[in-house]
Amino acid sequence: MPSPIREEGGVAHCTYIPHRRKGQCVSDQQQPVTTLNQPSGDAGFVWHPVHRGRSFQEVRTELVQDISRDQRAYKLAMDGAEGAEHDSLTTIVELERRWSTYEFDWAETDPEHLADRILKFERACEDRKEAMSFADYRASGALVANEEPDAAEPTRSLPIMQIGAAILAVLIIIFVIAVFA
Repeated sequence: MPSPIREEGGVAHCTYIPHRRKGQCVSDQQQPVTTLNQPSGDAGFVWHPVHRGRSFQEVRTELVQDISRDQRAYKLAMDGAEGAEHDSLTTIVELERRWSTYEFDWAETDPEHLADRILKFERACEDRKEAMSFADYRASGALVANEEPDAAEPTRSLPIMQIGAAILAVLIIIFVIAVFA
């Protein structure tokens, strides 16, 4: 059985792990293969190193809950950024690392849509019986071929616009000080 961790060019790739901290991957110990009397595409994961024995619906429900919780945490961190910059930045960076791989604008994306996207990737890993990175999956064109086109692109959220304006203001102030000093 192949390891759920794949090393490529000195970089380890592993699949999404719920409640995973940075640097934590699934165990690479050999685990016995469980066979159930259902085909791989039926109602649950049979091979998957993380979700083995769980139904697709269970995993999807957990993903929706995790994404919703993290979106709320992200919004709270953005709102509290002025008072506790370091803590907010730590939270924001951790959440961005966790979800932006799957969707760049994950904090504004519908949690069910993002969960469906991640579940589609996890099912592809299950069908191939191979751990792969999401970047490889995206590069294969599987997302483009199967996704429905969005009706209209949502406008950027106000907090992102405010952050951009604040950075621009700081750069202008630095430029003015450098020119007149």
